[in-house]
Amino acid sequence: MRRHVLADGLGDDGLGYDFLIRDGERTLLFEVKSSTDADGDIHLGDTETRAARASQLQPDVEYRIVYVSHANDHERRRITPLPNPFSESGLTSYQIVSTAMRLRFVLPQEE
Repeated sequence: MRRHVLADGLGDDGLGYDFLIRDGERTLLFEVKSSTDADGDIHLGDTETRAARASQLQPDVEYRIVYVSHANDHERRRITPLPNPFSESGLTSYQIVSTAMRLRFVLPQEE
């Protein structure tokens, strides 16, 4: 995302989060999701899912989602912090909409 907004070559969309903030011993990771309405539906890609899961194994790291609804309407725009979907509060805050899987396999050789 940074690459598209700032075009300074310093961003890395493969990290799984948009912002990293160090606060003393604690590290905060923020993933920003937005919508032009308020449907309350987001998609986490592979890197975002990995970062959210990995943060649960590190007590000094907190992964949060920041949801921006009505992103194109400055009068209705609203910023809502959401929990890590793999945290205790996250497990009860979300409804899983898709259980899609991406699989890799080797085809047997043709005879």
